[in-house]
Amino acid sequence: MPRQPHPDPEPDAPSPDDAAIAESDQETKIELPETSPEPVEHQAVAVTESSPEPPLVEPPPAVGHLATALSRLRAAIGGASYPLVMPSAEEARRVGAALVAQLDDYLLPRLARLDAPLLVVVGGSTGAGKSTLVNSLVRTPVSAAGVLRPTTRSPVLVSNPSDLAWFRQGQLLPGLVRTPESSADPRTLQIVSAPALGAGLAFLDAPDVDSVVEGNRKLAAQLFAAADLWLFVTTAARYADNVPWELLTTARLRGTVIALVLDRVPTEAAGEVTAHLQEMLVARNLGAAPLFVLPETTLDGQGLIAEDVIGPLHDWFGQLAADAGARAAVVRQTLDGALAALGPAVEGLADAADEQTVATRALDERVTVAYRTARQTVVEGLRDGRLLRGEVLARWQEFVGTGEFMRTLENRVGLLRDRFVSAITGRPLPGRNLQTALESQLVTLLRGVATDAAEQAYAAWQAHPAGAALLDTELQRASADLPQRADRLVRDWQQWVLGLVREQSAEKRVVARGAAYAVNGAGLAVMIAVFTSTAFIPTGLELAVGAGTTVAAQKVLEAVFGDQAIRGLANRAREDLLFRVGELLDAEAARYTDRTAATGLDTAPAADLRRAALDVEAARLELALTGSAT
Repeated sequence: MPRQPHPDPEPDAPSPDDAAIAESDQETKIELPETSPEPVEHQAVAVTESSPEPPLVEPPPAVGHLATALSRLRAAIGGASYPLVMPSAEEARRVGAALVAQLDDYLLPRLARLDAPLLVVVGGSTGAGKSTLVNSLVRTPVSAAGVLRPTTRSPVLVSNPSDLAWFRQGQLLPGLVRTPESSADPRTLQIVSAPALGAGLAFLDAPDVDSVVEGNRKLAAQLFAAADLWLFVTTAARYADNVPWELLTTARLRGTVIALVLDRVPTEAAGEVTAHLQEMLVARNLGAAPLFVLPETTLDGQGLIAEDVIGPLHDWFGQLAADAGARAAVVRQTLDGALAALGPAVEGLADAADEQTVATRALDERVTVAYRTARQTVVEGLRDGRLLRGEVLARWQEFVGTGEFMRTLENRVGLLRDRFVSAITGRPLPGRNLQTALESQLVTLLRGVATDAAEQAYAAWQAHPAGAALLDTELQRASADLPQRADRLVRDWQQWVLGLVREQSAEKRVVARGAAYAVNGAGLAVMIAVFTSTAFIPTGLELAVGAGTTVAAQKVLEAVFGDQAIRGLANRAREDLLFRVGELLDAEAARYTDRTAATGLDTAPAADLRRAALDVEAARLELALTGSAT
């Protein structure tokens, strides 16, 4: 490939916050093949004797404990949901999915086989030359390279023939379908054999981290999360881009082992660009990461970088592949760092789950307040005499007698009793008109309070971000069938009152066998009693609407049933009515609360997440992958 001029480096990307840098200061470091103490081009590695491959041994019990804890954590993360529209919900869903993918793709399979080959994920910016680099490291074209972007659509994994079995099993990155051929399907993993690559180490050529294709960016992030070592490739023109630095910061916080390649560096700018990149690395606590600088060069006939140019990087990986102890150290640090990073990430999920639970309770409470107000309005309507006005009052007066008769009623209780009993056992009275008026007045009250409650709940939810997303216009008013249900409620209650009176009057001689008018008359009087505040003790408002009405009902019923009995009848009838009204309003409120219940947030996902994360951390410390319980 001919040399091409490169533009000046882009300005520095914003550095991560000080808290993140301070956190990284406490991370455990491992010994890689040694590099020069001062970062220079083509850092050389110290040659060490090849270590023999360790024999397979039974893993310690701590490995099993950690695997069990990780499986429980995965279940807890998978069981947590964030259905309500809250500020933290989208991020929690993204992080939760990423953690599940990392558990499935890397943590669980890697823990099950700590001795499996080390996986180096090669990633970087668009056009950085990742595929060319991989091809050059294994000395054969195994990953497509070209000028069209994006080049790498599906990932390509290259390993020594002796390691192919492990990668073909599908334990690592189980969501990718293994294939021996190149594919445009991003959900496939092409596995290629490269005899020139030492056993115990494999390269995975990942899509661009800043690809214009969103699926490629997500896949690149998923592959990085499954890496034992990140080989990050950038260029003299792109090394200061923001997206790569965000990923590098993520890797550092996870404790992932990182190496960097600065590719296509013009000879005249090599010193300046390299020094600037080293400054950026140090500023982000990445100064210890090995840095390899490759100059602009012409590729050979196979599209490979010349061996003398790629040699230092090739040798560094060759020594890592030959040193089982160094590979194990890389695997253990990256694995331990990923495990340690689970705690803060899961705590964020738990906080988001708490926010969901709090929001659910807040929404339900707003509905409760609205319909509790509706219940209180009904109670007050039965106390203040408002239901005795208008048509009900006229029909009651018609039922008992003329206004003149009611004015003289208090002094003629005995005569009234005789005339009342005679009337209700001998001839029909206009009770049906009164019963209809009572029914109409109650239904009107119930429809009004249900409508008001629906509007109040709707407005309260609309003011809440999670509530607004759950609303539709039908909730703004009472149920379409509320009038029918309210009618049925009042009729059923009236029949219940008549049954109560019939039961109470069974031992009273005033009600003869089959005398339905007696039961109806007494029952209507009990209903009128329910419409007053304290069993016929008139209040000022009741006096205003007709104190004679309440006194009349009281005297009539006391004459028939006795003072104590009528008070009990009125109280029981009132309690039953309020119970029925409560059920009606509960059903109306359920139109709202059923929506929050459908989100499945009636469990305690936050507690499960925190408990599972604590178990993982305890098991990690027990296993001490890096040799220290920190």
